Amino acid sequence: MHSGFTFELALDHGTAAPAVCLLCARSEGAFGPDGRYYPRDSVVVVDEVATNEPGSLTRGMGYTVGRICDEILAMCTRWSVEPEGVGDSAIFAAHGSDSGSIGDEYRRCGVHLRRSAKGDRRHGWEVMRRMLLDAGKPDVPGLYVSRACAYFWATVPFLARDPRRPDDVDSRGPDHCADALRYFLMDDSGTDELAPVFL
Repeated sequence: MHSGFTFELALDHGTAAPAVCLLCARSEGAFGPDGRYYPRDSVVVVDEVATNEPGSLTRGMGYTVGRICDEILAMCTRWSVEPEGVGDSAIFAAHGSDSGSIGDEYRRCGVHLRRSAKGDRRHGWEVMRRMLLDAGKPDVPGLYVSRACAYFWATVPFLARDPRRPDDVDSRGPDHCADALRYFLMDDSGTDELAPVFL
């Protein structure tokens, strides 16, 4: 699927809660291996790493950054892509120790992330909804998600609205995968558009 697509990671870090790292492919206006044409700036989520406890969508495995990176690097090796992309801006806050930030720890372990763009969460969800609705249209970018992304399919379609902010997702639910995807879609270095074609 590499020809005509650029690949990047999108990470929402967690230890007590799951860490989720998505491998996202952005189309340059190309056909995928499934024979489907993906209009320019369409996004295909092709794979994921999710560190949730078996049987739980909300509890993390307590992995260190190094252990999470092992999983991410293995995924990147499977796809022959570079381990770089966008991460939650919170991981770039300094710890107040000589070790630097969590983002620095990822870099030392071989996963190179830049800070996600700050923006209104509700705008991010609206972009995601629009791109999902546009999936399959021949002339606008859509958002597509592989069936291999089990944590995505177990969580994102079932997220509840925040009762106080109906245009936002209730952050008390398992929103880690949705957040990672939102970071990617709203990243300043890419498009602010998003879609589901299933691989």
